[in-house]
Amino acid sequence: MSDNEKLKEELSKLPAVDPMTKMLVDNVLKKHGVTKDKMKKLSDEEKETFLKMLNDVKEKAQALVDNQNQNKNNNKTITEKNIQRTEKQNTRREQLLQQLKQKRQNKKEQ
Repeated sequence: MSDNEKLKEELSKLPAVDPMTKMLVDNVLKKHGVTKDKMKKLSDEEKETFLKMLNDVKEKAQALVDNQNQNKNNNKTITEKNIQRTEKQNTRREQLLQQLKQKRQNKKEQ
């Protein structure tokens, strides 16, 4: 498979461009006077480097998303533990209140 075919295959695997992103990029290019006839043609090596850079950014973004999801799961676990601890404290408090009531009743009876 030639380099051009590999590049075309990689490009076909990329997701469709978001219309908002396309509009923003077009506006930035127009602002700086970049047109298709003024653009430099990229060599195959530059295209390959660009694709590698794009894949690297994609992997880093995915790692960031995974890390955030993991942190959310950890926070849920901590919250669940705090809820259980609070429930235990409440039950212990109820037990102590019952003991106090019994002591008061015993004192009144004596």
